[in-house]
Amino acid sequence: MTKLVFLWHMHQPYYKDTTQNRYLMPWVRLHALKGYYDLPSVMAEHGVRGVINVVPSLLEQLADYAQNGATDSWLEHSEMNPEEMNDEQKAFVLRNFFMLNWERLVETSPRYNELLQKRLRYEKELDWSEITRLFDNAEILDLQVLFNLKWFGFTARKRYPRLTDFDKKDRGFTLEEKSELLEIQKSLVGEIVPLYKRLFDEKKIEISFTPFYHPIFPLVYDTDIAKRSTDQPLPSRMSYPEDAKWHLREGKRYAEETWSNKLCGMWPAEGSVCPEILGAALEAGVKWLATDEAIIMKSLGESDKTRVIYRPHLLKIDGENRLFGFFRDKYLSDLIGFSFSKMDPVKAVGSFIESVRKIASSLPKNHPEPVVSVVLDGENAWESYPQNGELFLTELFRRLAGCGDIEVTTFGDIVSGLPEDQQKPVAKLFSGSWINGNYEIWIGNREDNLAWEYLKRVRDFYEDYRKSNNVEPYLDEEVMRSLHRAEGSDWFWWYGPQFSTENDWLFDRLFRRNLRRVYNLLDVVYPTFLDLPIMSNETQLHLAMPTNLITPPVSGKSGFYDWAGCGTLECCRRAGGSMYNSIRLFDRIDFGYDRENLYLRFKFAEKLDFFEAQKYLLKGFLVHDRDISFKLPMVRMECAEFPLHLSRESGYLAEILGAGSASFDGTMTLRLGYRDIGVEPGDEVKVYFKIASAGEIELERAPVNGFIDIKIPDKTDLLKFWDI
Repeated sequence: MTKLVFLWHMHQPYYKDTTQNRYLMPWVRLHALKGYYDLPSVMAEHGVRGVINVVPSLLEQLADYAQNGATDSWLEHSEMNPEEMNDEQKAFVLRNFFMLNWERLVETSPRYNELLQKRLRYEKELDWSEITRLFDNAEILDLQVLFNLKWFGFTARKRYPRLTDFDKKDRGFTLEEKSELLEIQKSLVGEIVPLYKRLFDEKKIEISFTPFYHPIFPLVYDTDIAKRSTDQPLPSRMSYPEDAKWHLREGKRYAEETWSNKLCGMWPAEGSVCPEILGAALEAGVKWLATDEAIIMKSLGESDKTRVIYRPHLLKIDGENRLFGFFRDKYLSDLIGFSFSKMDPVKAVGSFIESVRKIASSLPKNHPEPVVSVVLDGENAWESYPQNGELFLTELFRRLAGCGDIEVTTFGDIVSGLPEDQQKPVAKLFSGSWINGNYEIWIGNREDNLAWEYLKRVRDFYEDYRKSNNVEPYLDEEVMRSLHRAEGSDWFWWYGPQFSTENDWLFDRLFRRNLRRVYNLLDVVYPTFLDLPIMSNETQLHLAMPTNLITPPVSGKSGFYDWAGCGTLECCRRAGGSMYNSIRLFDRIDFGYDRENLYLRFKFAEKLDFFEAQKYLLKGFLVHDRDISFKLPMVRMECAEFPLHLSRESGYLAEILGAGSASFDGTMTLRLGYRDIGVEPGDEVKVYFKIASAGEIELERAPVNGFIDIKIPDKTDLLKFWDI
């Protein structure tokens, strides 16, 4: 029997600006209407158990909305009467009320899509004050309603049929209907914690926790721990073990107080672990923790994951107390998080279950009963799925409930009955996170390091201050609370080049305001460096267009000068990503052209041998008046021709032979002839690429969203380049 454990991680950054006592972003409130509510409901409906990991800082914010009437800028602008709004307030609505999945949630509503297209039509030509005057009050009211309406998930629509009525109406909403919608929203936010508590009490789910404000425990403990897994430049050493232990100890206490239950399991923030976390966890009463497969493989020096990740490992013993570790299957977890949303739900679920079944047959002899750990974000993925994931989740849990050879269980149940002979010890746990087995997302680049310097300066200031001043306990608690909030991982997630969002500047502001509040509470003038944004404009630059004509050889080993002046898409940056896809295969795409050909060069995050062993495919798509596509096996090849396929919306048109040639050695290089594919000088072509598994499952897309827009040079463009 294969044991399958899902751990669904529920988390949002701490969005409250404590200097204003209001939330600067609405995502706790809005995610409560969908992912937080849908997932446990559909699990319970089909009798499928699992672990839901809820971060204490998320619980704190949910309680603030449900019990204290907390508000945020989006809610305040939703409640306003358009007839009483000024241009600035209407501009806020037009700028921010399209922040959800356009394909799944906006374009499926005729009215919502109409409003979006109207905004897109003018936003590149007019400023926001001018655009605002083009929208009448009825359009603003509809936008207020539709934005809040589309955030509701499928369970809420069953619970409140009135939401379906609003979906059908689609336009022409009244102020009374908007108020009714917002009241339903408020009620639903208040139902989340009671729902989880009931399912926990009934043993239908297990609940685990994360240290309080979602810190990278090892880095708060000692930033120099990062040296164990990176050679990146680091900031000045900051070491506050007592802070790291506070997050763990108080996070568990607060969560247990909320659930009126003891918790035995923990997902460290970002799966970040080190040997130092084990003693603190045992001391707090933690019996299991989960992290990534890379951690156990590096801990044991093992390259074959089938030998080590499908079983619990004994991480630490202290008398009668034992701490076990579980290690997620990265591939299966990321398929649900990123790939299955693009597939037919029945086929996706079939592929997942078959993959779980194959694990048992791939294990070495004498391996104990396999435990397959699937750990992923429990809230963000579903926006990319049809119907907010209802079809996929319903099919997944329905099928699993009927599998006689797969038992869906919890980590707590496994450790409570684990035989002595299956408690394999680990001599020393590797220090790293679930992303690339290191901490480089949060430390090591310019912005991250500067943020750590800011944090260290303020933390050191307060440490010195309270040595020479008598700080009342209540004040000390408030000051330390601000510092603990600034120690959360989320600020460092958005700093640096890897991730970006429209609200980067808000994260930067919140981080610095948490630090400024330390001085405000002590009635001390804060230092001016806290007024200086950490975020720079350079993080916005990830696509560079060609500056010269190029004619490189179609060779996997072409040199620097062959591609001088090409355009570049840096794929290491995940724009808009609050989730991390660990199936990161594209590294960079270079592109350019001469008078007759378009050239492409792909640099990958893995070596050629990896792709050959996995039998992956590179798929390319060029959108013109006809759709042009190709598919190449990712195997070593010298320069060789490959066919392109032409199609329109009506279907397949033709196959073109000899239009393209490719090679793959150190890099993959492609040439596409303009005439052969029917592209003329001056034409604009939209280009994007995918890497797919042998079973045609999409693993990664580049760009992550949208296209690379390439204009084929005409005579005017050619004069702009130095044609050498």
